[in-house]
Formats: sequence, structure tokens, C-alpha cells
Amino acid sequence: MLFYKLVNSRDKRRMVLNPSLALVIVLAGCSMVDTAPTGTSPELDVRNYYIQLASPNVEYDYTVASTAPDHPTSGTLAMNMKGIFDSVNGTPVYGCLWNYGTYGTPTNWYYSLSNLQAINLGTETSNWQYTDTWVDLQSPLDQNKSWIFTSQGEQITATIVKYGATAQVEGQSYDNVLMVNYTGASGTTGTEWFQRGTGIIYSHVTRPNFGMVEN
Repeated sequence: MLFYKLVNSRDKRRMVLNPSLALVIVLAGCSMVDTAPTGTSPELDVRNYYIQLASPNVEYDYTVASTAPDHPTSGTLAMNMKGIFDSVNGTPVYGCLWNYGTYGTPTNWYYSLSNLQAINLGTETSNWQYTDTWVDLQSPLDQNKSWIFTSQGEQITATIVKYGATAQVEGQSYDNVLMVNYTGASGTTGTEWFQRGTGIIYSHVTRPNFGMVEN
């Protein structure tokens, strides 16, 4: 479940998405995304569907459910953008401060983002090394498009199963939504929802011998 807030020092406007979106999908077990309309063009720039990393002070607030270590079983996650942090092979790396409130301590999280790929790098270990290479999105974005990547030693296949769709939740509509399903060779499963102009509005990933994380 996602609350999205734009908290820019020069612009105090705030945009809040319906907080029941992901919760209703999970608890009710309903299919909330319609078939993509005919004629929807492929998206070549994944940044149009990703979280707004480039502008500091943009904040995403999620509710959390988890069975994995280093995550609260329930609670909230505040993601505060810190802007560009580094560059790897010419691709910008952006920092984001993850804060679970009363659980644990705030942690810096990193993302590699270009027009071609959006990669969740996880945390930094040492010497500019990161803990993961999870490819959230890869260009071109279109119905049934797939890509393969390696995350923590496991081969993952990602497939866009809904694109250019409308999410229907309690009578309210959300346009330009895509859904990606992830399947790992060692048993990882996941699904993530992205809305154009906003980014991730729902995420549920389960990894063997680690557990489930839902935002």
C-alpha cells in the first residue's frame, strides 16, 4: 500500500494515491488491472515509470509486511530521495534513505537508473560494491516483453503481464499501469506494479530461505 508525497523545498504541493490500492488487491484477491487498450505504444524510457530518484526530498511512504530478516513484520517504510550519488559505467547511481520508523536504523539504499534500465542495487558493502542487481524495469516496456538478469546469484526472468492498463480499486481508476511478474530459477517469485509518472505502487517478492517482503 503506497502513499506518495512530493515534498520539494520549492514546491509544497502533495499528491497522495489511494492508500487502499495494494491492500485491496492482496486481501480481496481480486484482479484489478484490465487488459491493455489496443494501440498502446511501447515505452522506450523506463524512467517514465520509475520512482523519482533525481530530485532530492521526493518521498515515498509505504506500508510494510514481511517475514524476512532486517524488515519489520508490519509497519511503514519512508523512502527519501537524496539525488545522484555515483556513476557506474556512465550510468547514474542515486541514493535513497530507507527509514522503517521505530524499527532498526535508517539505511542508505541505491539505484542505477538510465533510460534503458532501472536496477535496485540494495545497500553498499564496501569499495563501491552493492548487495544486489535486481532489474525492476528494462526497455522497451510493452505487453509480454521479458528480460533476464542475475540477482544474488539467481537467474530471474521478468515479464510484463499488463501494460498500458487501468487499475480498478473500489470504483476508482488508475491509468497507465504496468505489472511485472518475476520468476527465479531457484524459486524466487514476485510481482511489482508501476504507474507512469509515479513509479512503484505495489511490490511483493518472496525468496527461498529469506522470506517475503511486501510494500
